[in-house]
Amino acid sequence: MNIKDTRKKLSCELENQREADTILCRLLSCDLAFLLAHPELEIGRDDEKKISSAAERRKTKEPLQYILKEANFWGRDFEVRSGVLIPRPETELLVELALNEIPSDDDEFIFLDWGTGSGCIAITLLLERPFARALMAEKNRVSCDVARRNIARYNLKNRATVWQSAAPGDIPTPENKFSLLVSNPPYIPTKEIQNLMRDVRDYEPHMALDGGEDGLECYRSLFYFAPLWLKENGALILEIGGFEQAEALKRLAPPYFCAREISDYAGIARCVVFKKISPNARTPSQFP
Repeated sequence: MNIKDTRKKLSCELENQREADTILCRLLSCDLAFLLAHPELEIGRDDEKKISSAAERRKTKEPLQYILKEANFWGRDFEVRSGVLIPRPETELLVELALNEIPSDDDEFIFLDWGTGSGCIAITLLLERPFARALMAEKNRVSCDVARRNIARYNLKNRATVWQSAAPGDIPTPENKFSLLVSNPPYIPTKEIQNLMRDVRDYEPHMALDGGEDGLECYRSLFYFAPLWLKENGALILEIGGFEQAEALKRLAPPYFCAREISDYAGIARCVVFKKISPNARTPSQFP
């Protein structure tokens, strides 16, 4: 079959022209302009088989990013695999806020990305701020491996370290080490997981989605250790699941953290920025 007929067939099967073109561009190693400019070009049998296999997988609602082993974030491509949370456009707001906290010329600026997943957040920050350094903590071994490959892909091995962390308390860092802590933690209440879209519910790792009974389990852990990790005036920037979680986090936060919430373009509370305003933060042993 030629490109024109394959585009039409694939679009009908998937009921989505954009996804059809994405599959074709990726598997044929070309861009959309090439597809449109060469409609009569014949597609080889091997490529036809790959395209057909990708279409069959997508029909089962397997995420396209897993099929193509890549996701776009902040205009860059990142490797993703089954078992690794797929980067979301909404998380780019977290990056935008974090960039406001990172100076462009400070080679002593170190930040922690807790629950790094594919590494897209930390890697983006490092590429945008070439003097910063990062510790990227992650529980999921598969995600750790993918994050390390993404670090290598962007030549950041000398500025980023991935640490497989079962819990925040096992991160090997001295007190007042970080100027910034960013995290997109699991924040969906356990009972709501079953109501997610099939693409997410059936394929993405629940450990990256399930935030416990009220969705706040990981935030409690972060509030427990952030006072020790952060320098004075350091920032803690968290992605959240809406206005109710923003209000809940303000109540949970230590009293010497000031906070402001930021909504996305749809008006949904998406991030909360906390600042450590006291140099004499209590140690975790003094927390309830």
